[in-house]
Amino acid sequence: MNVENKAYTAKEVDFTINDIKDRAEPRNILMASPEYFDVVDVKNVHMAGNAGKIDKKLAHIQWNELKSAFNHAVKEGILDKVLVIDGAKDCEDMVFTANQSFPWIAENGDKIVVMSKMRHDSRKREVPFFEAYYKNLGYNTLHLTQTQLFEGMGDLIPHIGKRLLYGGYGHRTNKDAYKELAAILQVPIVALELIDERFYHLDTCYVSLGNEAVMICKEAFTDEGLSVLAKLYKRVYYIPISEAIDNFALNAHTVFDYKTNKKMVFIHKGTTFTYNILKKEGFEIYEVDTSEYMKSGGSVFCMKMMVY
Repeated sequence: MNVENKAYTAKEVDFTINDIKDRAEPRNILMASPEYFDVVDVKNVHMAGNAGKIDKKLAHIQWNELKSAFNHAVKEGILDKVLVIDGAKDCEDMVFTANQSFPWIAENGDKIVVMSKMRHDSRKREVPFFEAYYKNLGYNTLHLTQTQLFEGMGDLIPHIGKRLLYGGYGHRTNKDAYKELAAILQVPIVALELIDERFYHLDTCYVSLGNEAVMICKEAFTDEGLSVLAKLYKRVYYIPISEAIDNFALNAHTVFDYKTNKKMVFIHKGTTFTYNILKKEGFEIYEVDTSEYMKSGGSVFCMKMMVY
């Protein structure tokens, strides 16, 4: 069937994943250097009580260990490059590069990126640095005009290998953003309401394990959202809320290389239930420590952006 390039509510989805066009995954990772990373206020519930409590030396060590893990994937041939944008003064959250933009590739191969409209003023300051960086990478940079809030790939996540997007809303992104984004990107978007403030972005409660499988936290979604994800994925794994909160298990990052059939996942250390699912699904698991960044409400997925 012909799937329209529009925003769908969970109840409106009348297609299956087999109806969606294929898409090539990006092979480069973009990180932002952590020299200005800090917690100075409370932008999400995870930050409460953590202002001034970042061990900056340890944060640098953890960032470099994550970068080394990504470089390991480059050596394995799963990724092509690890790119780094310099952090900026008074942009303490800039290290969370999943949020300032949404890069995409048009069906004709053109690279486009929609810049975010962040909720908090300090995060708004980050966006121009990323826009300039994308222009140097040859992207056409675009801006939303009909919505007030959109926080990039923190809330808008692609279905692996397909021209389909899932958009979280309710905390940091407005639902109406997805109507405009679907038109700009020429892609269908499934809008998913997030109902628990602990899961303030979609990337805190949803991890795609490929074309057929996904890990989610039930408590983050409405019944309608759970139903549509069960329709679009053959295998849905429900991660215990304890691991989703205490280990940020659903802020893991999965990488796929269809040339070699290798797949790797980067995840904060210490999970058991999630770890066993990833082993079952055939992932090479690379555990890292992101504890200093978790004080700010983010882990591996937040700390990188996949770019074409």
